[in-house]
Amino acid sequence: MNSRKNAPANAACVEKATANSGPRVPASETVVVVVVLLLAAALIVNGMPARTAITTLTVAGTLGVELARRLAAAPAVRRAC
Repeated sequence: MNSRKNAPANAACVEKATANSGPRVPASETVVVVVVLLLAAALIVNGMPARTAITTLTVAGTLGVELARRLAAAPAVRRAC
């Protein structure tokens, strides 16, 4: 008999590490990557050169990040009238 408390009754009850037990990718970042890839593919399929499509998405992403940071900081700034 098992001398330990809470010991599993048989080997089927023991949890084993699987290949899927690695680090998980956050869903929001994954969605952003997929959307950017789809936008790039759509621009390229519709005739835009690949270099131009990538540059356009890079600039738009950079401006979007800057806009989001400034909007988040805007309520914290007090204006003297």
